[in-house]
Amino acid sequence: MDARQQQRDLYEHQSATRGDMQDVHFRWFAPTRRVEETVRMAASEPAAAVLEVGCGDAVLLGAVIDALPAPPARVVGLDLAAGRLQRARTRLGRGEFACASADALPLASASFDLTICAEVLEHVLDPAASLRELGRVTKPGGRVLVSVPVVGWSRWLEAKATGRVRFLDEEEHLREFCAVRLPRCETIGWLRALFLQANLRVSRELGVYTFPHRGERLWHRLLGRGPLHAPARAWDRAWGDGALKHWARWILIEARVS
Repeated sequence: MDARQQQRDLYEHQSATRGDMQDVHFRWFAPTRRVEETVRMAASEPAAAVLEVGCGDAVLLGAVIDALPAPPARVVGLDLAAGRLQRARTRLGRGEFACASADALPLASASFDLTICAEVLEHVLDPAASLRELGRVTKPGGRVLVSVPVVGWSRWLEAKATGRVRFLDEEEHLREFCAVRLPRCETIGWLRALFLQANLRVSRELGVYTFPHRGERLWHRLLGRGPLHAPARAWDRAWGDGALKHWARWILIEARVS
């Protein structure tokens, strides 16, 4: 069995065993912060045609559509797992959905104003080819939004103490990213170079979730709701938009097609 088929089988199994990501993942404070900032960045400009590569259950795609200044005329979601695509169709009630790999998109060139690829490049076999495909299907001047997990400050301290980088998902992640060179990781500088090679000009970067990666249930209880929620979001947003943005838990990158 080749690597691509192994990935398809893995994600189909995950779709069946983990269920809807809205219930099991995006209810937590950390991933909620990533969704909030991705939606805020995506909806900062109108987009008549929107694509999400690796759309999963379409939790993020649905939130982006709702937040855009005007409803897009075309919505497309692609994923490797047929089970997740079925939930995506049900959740959105509209749009086009298909199984596809990020490095071989079954779409015409220059078709989309906004292309989103959130939490995907750490999984794919060929991130350079995937970025080229994202740029190819996006219109000149259009935007590509990418987010990836980062070995932020707390995970960096843990790696230095243990001598090993622990991935957020050891089963699925083929790589993660860091501001500085670490074993098993690619640098954010390396990722930016791939953007340039794909004819994508980075226009903005934002770090998301600056709280310690350990104790997520605690942070969710303290900061996910109640009086501390708004100050925590404001603190996180200020940190993530400053000089320490590459030391958060995720980095969100906006790029323009040249």
